[in-house]
Amino acid sequence: MQTRALYTLLALSLGVGLASAWDQAPALPGRGAPISGSDRIYTGDQSSNTITVIKPSSGEILGTISLGDLRLGNNLNPQYVKVVGSHGLGFSPDGKLIVSLAVTSNTVTVFRTEDNSVVSQSFVDRNAHEAFFQHDNRHIWVGTRGVDRIDIVDGLKGGVVGYVESYGGPSKVVFSPDGKTAYANHIRSPSLSVIDVAQRRVVANITGLAAVFSSDMMISPDGQRLWAAHKMAGKVSVIDLAAQRVIGVLDTGAETNHAQFAVINNTMHGFVTVAATNETKMYSQPHASEMPVYLGAIPASGVEPHGLWPSADNTRLYVVNEHSDTVDFIDLTASPPKVVKTVNVGQEGQALIYVSGAVSSASNGTQNLGKQGLFDKPALNKLLTEAKPSNAQSNRSPPPTGLVTVRPESGLDMLQVIGRNLRLNTTYTVSAKVSNSLIPLVDFNATAPTGPGCGTAPQVLAFLKFIGVYDIDKLVLTSKAD
Repeated sequence: MQTRALYTLLALSLGVGLASAWDQAPALPGRGAPISGSDRIYTGDQSSNTITVIKPSSGEILGTISLGDLRLGNNLNPQYVKVVGSHGLGFSPDGKLIVSLAVTSNTVTVFRTEDNSVVSQSFVDRNAHEAFFQHDNRHIWVGTRGVDRIDIVDGLKGGVVGYVESYGGPSKVVFSPDGKTAYANHIRSPSLSVIDVAQRRVVANITGLAAVFSSDMMISPDGQRLWAAHKMAGKVSVIDLAAQRVIGVLDTGAETNHAQFAVINNTMHGFVTVAATNETKMYSQPHASEMPVYLGAIPASGVEPHGLWPSADNTRLYVVNEHSDTVDFIDLTASPPKVVKTVNVGQEGQALIYVSGAVSSASNGTQNLGKQGLFDKPALNKLLTEAKPSNAQSNRSPPPTGLVTVRPESGLDMLQVIGRNLRLNTTYTVSAKVSNSLIPLVDFNATAPTGPGCGTAPQVLAFLKFIGVYDIDKLVLTSKAD
C-alpha cells in the first residue's frame, strides 16, 4: 500500500480532478496507480446471472454476486421478480460503486464495492445494455437499445430522473475525460451521438460509421479517439473526436466484440476482441487523426473472448472468454504481450471492468459474496464442420460450422450453438453419435443474413441432460434444404 500512497500524493500534487486521487483505467501514464490488493475486477455472467469478483493482485476469485437465479431457475416463472440476464457493467470514477445491466429484465442495479451490497435498483426502458456513471459519481446514463433515448438513473436513490433523445437505439454511453461530453453508439443507426452532459442534449452527430449495428465502443484515456465495434459486420469504426469524423474502418473479423485502450511505451494502443478467431487484436495509434497500425493478435486461452479492460498502470489487460467461462491475464510489458494466467469465473461472461481502489484496507471485500455460477467442471466446447456438404456447398469457402458449448445448469445442461457461414433456407441439426445411430439434439436455421445466400445463427439454445450421457467429441453437424 506504500506505493499506492505515493501515487495518491503525486496525483494530489498534480491537481488530478477526479473524485479519487488516481485515475481509473484506462488511464494515461502516471495517472493510474499500480495494481494493488484494493483493486477489483468484475465480470457480468449472463447464464449464471452473477457478477464474478476477482482480486487482480493475486488472481484470486473472491466469489460471485447473485442477481437472481440461474438461467433455468425460477426465472421462467411468471411471478419471478428478481433480475434476469446479467450483462453490462460500469463503475463510478471514485471506484466506490459499480452498476450492472440486466438485458432481459431491463434492470439497473448499483452495488457498493466496499462490501458488494445493493445500493439501488431501478427498472428502465427496453433492452438496457451498457451504462456508465457521470463524473458526479451518482447519475448513470443507460443505453436502452429498444427505444430512441438514453435513460438517466439516480444511482444512489434509484429511479429514472431524466432522458436524452438519441435516435437509433443507443447501445452504450461513454464520457470524455473531463466529464463534459457524452457519446452514444446505436444498433439501428450508423452514427455516434455527441451529447452536452450539462444540457442533456445531443449537440452533434458523427455519421458514416462502418455499419448500422454497433454494440460496444470505447473512448481513449486522452479523449481524442473513439473506436466503435460492429459485431455483425466484423469491423471497427475509428473516430477522431477532435475532428468529429470517422477517419477509417478496421476489418477485424467475425463477431468483433469490445474495444479498449492502453498506453504502452508512451504510445496509445487499441485492442479488439474477435470471438470467431479466439484472439485479441492489437494496434498502435500514436495520433488520433491517423489510422491505427496492426501489430498482431494475442491468442485467447479459451473460446470467444468478449469484454476486456486494462489495469490503471497499463501493465495488464484482462479478457473474459465468454464460452470458456474464464478470464485471461495478459502481460502488456512482455514483447509481444501474452497470457500469463487464466482463472475460472461465472457462466457466459459478457462485460469485464477493472476498478482501482474498490475496497479499503478495513475490508476484505468478500462480504455478500457466494459461489453461484462457479462450477468445478469448465464449459465444454467443440467446433463442428458440416458433414457431407451438398454439391452447392462443397465449392464454397469457408464451409458451414457450428460452435457447440455445453454448460451444467440447474437440473439440466445448456447446449448452445453459434452457426456460421450457413446457407439460407436450410435446416441444420446437431446430433450425438451413439454406436451407429445419430440422435438429434437441436435444429436451427440462419437467423441473421450476412451475404447473398448466407447467414448466421448467433445463439441457439437447447436444454437437456448432456454431461455423462453424450460425448461432445462425437457430435455431428448435418443439413437439409427446407
